[in-house]
Amino acid sequence: MNIKRIGAGVAGLAAIALLAACSSSPSTDASSAPVESDVEIASAVADACTPEASETIADIQSRGTLEWATGISPPFTFKDDNGDYVGVEPDNAAELAAILGVDLNITEYDYSLLAPAIQSGKADIIGAQLFDTEERRQVIDFTDPYYLSGQLFYVREDSDYETIDDLDVASNTFAFGTGTAQGDLAAKYIPNAPQVDAALRGQLIPYDFLSGGRAQSTMGESGVMKLLLTNYTNPKLAAIGLNGRVTTERPEESDIIDPFDVAFGLSKGDTEFASCLNTWVADLVDTGREAERIEKWAAELENQ
Repeated sequence: MNIKRIGAGVAGLAAIALLAACSSSPSTDASSAPVESDVEIASAVADACTPEASETIADIQSRGTLEWATGISPPFTFKDDNGDYVGVEPDNAAELAAILGVDLNITEYDYSLLAPAIQSGKADIIGAQLFDTEERRQVIDFTDPYYLSGQLFYVREDSDYETIDDLDVASNTFAFGTGTAQGDLAAKYIPNAPQVDAALRGQLIPYDFLSGGRAQSTMGESGVMKLLLTNYTNPKLAAIGLNGRVTTERPEESDIIDPFDVAFGLSKGDTEFASCLNTWVADLVDTGREAERIEKWAAELENQ
């Protein structure tokens, strides 16, 4: 498949992208409901996701419910004012349940308990902005990646900064969101730039530091680049990645700084179910649905 991988973002998501995919709240919570999805199921997905093709699918359809394990990681999974799970992963979960023709049960776990939920049979799939790591691969399998978590630098469009090397100077003050891991990344890539810690106050990036001249650069998630460039326009912004200024609608994989593959988790050795899921992942990515969901839910959080 032709994967153009993307990143996610909300206020503080830089920290989430680097840390929260490894941790979450200690409690376990669940929500079960019938599902609706207005997504037209691709014929290749329908053909790959049948009970004849996978014993796991046959078991899911026999019980009538898809057991989806997740962890809190906005905008991928969080709760709305009614206490319902919303975000990218609940949308993904509802779509897969509709493909399989079953109801959906979403259960929240601490990130340390997600893999055991698969191993114990409590969950059929993990969808939780879960990093595909060698340690986790010892106990569970992963689908093809559907998302690449990473960062980009952001500067004023009218500035002279074109590359990361241009930013590695004392005249460039770098502003990073309080509580994020962006300061560490900046120390790695632009060690000569002074840093300032900035409260995000619900913003995706500390935009007021750039617009007010208190800083010349900042950093944010690559997957919300389009949203940032659209929302913050006075002054306009430009994104800088590993190849310089990003000129495409969404960043290419080669642009993204310190990327991590994110994928769905499933039982080790379940190649038949993996075939279904990988066909579905290819459709999610190639049609742009996953990118649109990430941008949609990042915007929802930005507007709260």
